[in-house]
Amino acid sequence: MNIIKYLALFVVTLGLGWFGGTYGLQAVQNIFASQQIEKGDYALYGINEQTPVKLYTTQWCPFCKKATEYLISRKIEFIKVDIEKNPEALKEFEALGGEVLPIILVSDGLIRGFNEAALESQLKSKNLL
Repeated sequence: MNIIKYLALFVVTLGLGWFGGTYGLQAVQNIFASQQIEKGDYALYGINEQTPVKLYTTQWCPFCKKATEYLISRKIEFIKVDIEKNPEALKEFEALGGEVLPIILVSDGLIRGFNEAALESQLKSKNLL
């Protein structure tokens, strides 16, 4: 009888861990999405009404790929610059305080790293999504 209790407890713990890991991270990102957007004037970096989205990436960054796929799948036009291939893009990345990849500029907002909830929030607030 004890083994059944232990197995049931194991299955419940495993299920909660999987559920929390999968959906818990998304919930936390949704709660703090607005705090992940740094407001500012990014016109100096080529952001304007015609091109309101710019993505600073590298080829090896998995989160850069996720951000690129996200924007493409939603048919969002954007400028993509590789900071390893473009010295000017690297200077811009560093001027933006680049320590995390990708850096995503959306109109008057900057998002460090790929945070889907923050990106979606900023895109919706600018009527781009």
